[in-house]
Amino acid sequence: MTDMEIQLRGAMDDLADDAPSAEGLLDAVHRRGRTVQRRRVVLGVVAVVAVVLVGSSLLTLGGRDEAVERLKVATPGPSAVSGSASPRPATDLGKAPSPQVDFGWLPDGFPEPTVRLLGPGAWGLDTRRDEGLAALQLQIMAAEPKVRTSPGELTDVDLKGSDGKLYWVPVHAAGDPKWGHTPPEAEGPYAELSFQRQPGQWIRLILQNSAGDVDTGITRDDLVKIATSLVEKERPVPDAIRIGAVPAGLTWGTLTNDDYRTGAGFVDADVRPQAVSQEEQPNGHNGSVATSLSVSIFPADALEITLYLPNQDPGNVTIPGGTTVTKLDGRTSAITTLRSNPKLAVVVSANDDLGISDADLTAMAETTEPGPDAAVKPAR
Repeated sequence: MTDMEIQLRGAMDDLADDAPSAEGLLDAVHRRGRTVQRRRVVLGVVAVVAVVLVGSSLLTLGGRDEAVERLKVATPGPSAVSGSASPRPATDLGKAPSPQVDFGWLPDGFPEPTVRLLGPGAWGLDTRRDEGLAALQLQIMAAEPKVRTSPGELTDVDLKGSDGKLYWVPVHAAGDPKWGHTPPEAEGPYAELSFQRQPGQWIRLILQNSAGDVDTGITRDDLVKIATSLVEKERPVPDAIRIGAVPAGLTWGTLTNDDYRTGAGFVDADVRPQAVSQEEQPNGHNGSVATSLSVSIFPADALEITLYLPNQDPGNVTIPGGTTVTKLDGRTSAITTLRSNPKLAVVVSANDDLGISDADLTAMAETTEPGPDAAVKPAR
């Protein structure tokens, strides 16, 4: 399997829970085997300034073109919900929130971390070095995370007055039955250090290399030192996608910025904070957050587009001219190519109960642009 195939299959795992299903495709996504070669996180995550309309209400931003003018006068289409549901006014959420915690110390060889939004009030800071193929991820969240108990060793550690749980799997050959048959333990050395740093803030620090019998060069004491050296400091998310405004009552849910996708997801603002999924690890970004509204920029030939355009040949993805609107499994999506670069595609997908009209989704897709820090790569 090529690096590109690994990245494409991994990206579909990120999207499977909030995308409409094509026959047989999602089952294959969820069966995706994780390999020793994992896709790498690159260039950080997104800061978004957005343009979304519900019904005919819009908070406009200066400098928009004729597509935004269409947003101002758009009326609810067939996808708008009537009866008990009413359109929400649009609101400007501004830039995506950034974590207020950062590494204060790292072992030699680790570069500046990249940042991703892993859910409302949850972030992941990723960094890796060549020595020992060591990958580190600092997860920050508002809810208490689950703690692994087996097949590794779980011990209590003191973190300068805070009680921590250290889960440790030593160096071993990949596939050694002593460490089970599923990732992450089956792949090689792995560790998690979890603790409450302050009221309402939980930390999970993860170390792995997914390379079997290769020592990461990081000790238990190193993990404790990293944890106790965390500092109060903002780690800004990059400016990678620009949309406009979102329906009132929604808040930032996810931000991703990789070479196969730059995108943002939004969730109900009153949703209770959740712990970051245990499937979210440095070498396998498989955690997911169900979003009510998502905006994505893909390579125009990306396999993921088949999740929104049914009956497409996965080996020859073709986006029709103009903007196509599809309705699948309670979500309405608008798919178009980027006007500034037709080798990139934009997909805007919303739950039907948000009451966003087809015209509004279309205009939103046609006005989305990558920011200066976007990492997504155009189709070849």
